[in-house]
Amino acid sequence: METRKQSLLKFLESIEEKEVISREKAAESMSYLPEKDIPPINPQIMREMTVRLERTAKDLDGMVSWLEREMAQMSSHTAKFVDLHAKTVDEVSESTDKSVKAMYSLLSKANSMQKDITKVEMMSSHLKSINKYLERLDTTLTNIKPNPDIT
Repeated sequence: METRKQSLLKFLESIEEKEVISREKAAESMSYLPEKDIPPINPQIMREMTVRLERTAKDLDGMVSWLEREMAQMSSHTAKFVDLHAKTVDEVSESTDKSVKAMYSLLSKANSMQKDITKVEMMSSHLKSINKYLERLDTTLTNIKPNPDIT
């Protein structure tokens, strides 16, 4: 008992065999042409075709030469552009490194300034406190009445 897959494979093989046979028959029928159906070769047409083919070959050779020159020039320009790009990338990398280093230096200075400002703010707060106490003392001293017994 054949499986479905096997029967499908046999069917496909039979189709392929039929196609091969039909192609062979078509090729045989085309290769058979009676000699009376083939016209004689005209030498003038052959000479003219030769001249045209030579002219076409020269034109094609000229086009290929032109293409070679253009491609060489493009290749040269591409190499120059690649070198220029590489140099530019190197310069940008160096500039970026310098900028990053300068930024870290600036951040370090800003941090130290912040610490100094914190100290100054603390001193300002202490001075304000001292100033308040001095004002209280001054107010207290002004409010004290002199003792007439003490001279």
